[in-house]
Amino acid sequence: MVTQTSSAMGKRQIIYRRDRIGGNQGLLNREINLVTNEARVWHGTIIAVGSNDVELKDARSGKHRFSLDQIDRIYCDVITDY
Repeated sequence: MVTQTSSAMGKRQIIYRRDRIGGNQGLLNREINLVTNEARVWHGTIIAVGSNDVELKDARSGKHRFSLDQIDRIYCDVITDY
């Protein structure tokens, strides 16, 4: 008989609005979802953050650049211990 134990883990969502995105180097290399003002969602890893734009690399290795004016929000999931 095999018994598995697992600690309780949760997931939190961190949401970045436009005023917290520009120049935020803490977003680099994070896997995120980017929501545009037109409600389109792009998923990928942030590879560059400037004062006025963000560059995203998707799973197909495509690169996409978004100006801050195009972005509604960016969100990412963080695993927590609770």
